[in-house]
Amino acid sequence: MPIRFRWPLAATLAIVAVPVLAQPAEPPHPAPIIQPADQIKWAGRPGGTRHVTLLGDPSKPGPFITIADWVSGPPSKPHYHPKLRTFIVLKGHWDFGWGPKYDLNAMQALPEGSVVTVPAGGIIYDGCKQAPCVVETVGDGDDPEFMVDENGKTIPREARPAR
Repeated sequence: MPIRFRWPLAATLAIVAVPVLAQPAEPPHPAPIIQPADQIKWAGRPGGTRHVTLLGDPSKPGPFITIADWVSGPPSKPHYHPKLRTFIVLKGHWDFGWGPKYDLNAMQALPEGSVVTVPAGGIIYDGCKQAPCVVETVGDGDDPEFMVDENGKTIPREARPAR
């Protein structure tokens, strides 16, 4: 074969071979992590609110999923987180309010299946005023809580009221 025909043939073979050689490796197929209800390690005091972290670590960067099993009682005070969070009501009804004014009568009683997404910096207060509830939280960790005053200004840690 004359030289002038070998180059196009070699180039064509190289172009066809590159996609075949560039195929991604088969991804690993790990087994699922199964946590039967009786083996989940809840934290909290007996008879009080309990919580469990199912994925990640809320205090470290990266995604996390937690579940809070709340007893009834006074809701949290107005606060915010610097990152977006999504809440799913799994059981009971969750009392939810937003804004810096702490108005317990304005809170919405959200039933099971309700989903609330709070944008980064959104001021909320929440809890289970009348009956226990279970709420899942999905977010990105390393996301501290900041309390606010009635004007929405951040309260310095050293000036926070005792809980």
